[in-house]
Amino acid sequence: MKQIKTNRIIQIFYPILVYFIVYQLGVALLIDIIGDKYGKLTCLLIAGIVCIIPMYIIFQSVPKLIPDKITDRNQIIKYVLWVIGVCLAGIVLNVILTQFGIAESSEGFERAQNTLSDGSLLIKILCNCLVIPILEELLLRGIVTGQLYLMYGLIPSVFISSIFFGILHNNIVQFIYALVVGILLGLMYVKTKRLSLCIITHCLINFIVIIFS
Repeated sequence: MKQIKTNRIIQIFYPILVYFIVYQLGVALLIDIIGDKYGKLTCLLIAGIVCIIPMYIIFQSVPKLIPDKITDRNQIIKYVLWVIGVCLAGIVLNVILTQFGIAESSEGFERAQNTLSDGSLLIKILCNCLVIPILEELLLRGIVTGQLYLMYGLIPSVFISSIFFGILHNNIVQFIYALVVGILLGLMYVKTKRLSLCIITHCLINFIVIIFS
């Protein structure tokens, strides 16, 4: 029994190690090699695209939530309301953190913002509104939340995955933001069982933030 629990923990969390090796170390290496020439955000984009490949392979191989078939219009309305609600909550929280001086007190947040803005609008959209949301949702919701939910239920799955979501962002401001948004995305995932909705919502939040900032 102990061995089974150990294997479960490894199965859930080893993808996070893969993420750090392929993406985080990949970003650092690319910035050293081509960062000055092409910009830091381009390095994030390249590393993110590369990392999506093993994340997708792992996602396909692990136990996951299977969505119900859409049988009536009410289900579609429910999905749309989930997306709108989580988007609005994410945008409001972003405004609170950035417009009321909270973010200004964090040097880590400032460094992250400098990296995420170090590129053209096209690179920003491709990286922040497409590649990174897909990568993070595959890992945090599709792999971690899904398996934790199947093994331990709603509360452990949502809160543990959201804490990891916050930690991945490397500063206190984005930790708070990612923790709250991660809880909402986790709830949406376990309630709808549709990872695509989490990806769409994550992409929309980042897109709206970029456009208005």
